Amino acid sequence: MTHTSDIYLEFTDAGDIIRIEPLSLTYPNGQLDWDRNWIKTWVTVKGGVFSGQFAAEFMTTDFEVFKQQLKKLDNDFNGSATFEPLEGQLILKINGDGLGHFELDCEATPEPHLEQTLSFSISFDQTQIKENVKQLDKITKKFPIDGDFKIKNE
Repeated sequence: MTHTSDIYLEFTDAGDIIRIEPLSLTYPNGQLDWDRNWIKTWVTVKGGVFSGQFAAEFMTTDFEVFKQQLKKLDNDFNGSATFEPLEGQLILKINGDGLGHFELDCEATPEPHLEQTLSFSISFDQTQIKENVKQLDKITKKFPIDGDFKIKNE
């Protein structure tokens, strides 16, 4: 199944890809703040000769926290940013070398209880960060944090 949306977060490097496409809120009418902030998402990963696609659920707060961390990387090339949702289906860790080069380590685990993980790295430079922040801004505008959470949309 292939999804194409104009709202996504994507990292690429020489044919490798991580693409996260938020589709819809999982429980838009939930009684609890917690429930109203889950997003059904489609994830595409390709690392070397291995690739896959899977459905995942992330929270609105996951995207907002990651966006705020990436904004800081645009000014601090020694910094880091982490996308580490509660369910652990996709973990992204970005580290800078201080010179404007970044390494993104990806762990994709579609069904964490099966303990099957695709791990790979993508390299990029500081010129990609502004575009990734724009992509995350579109996501956080379409799926803003709803309710009483410590983290707020910027």
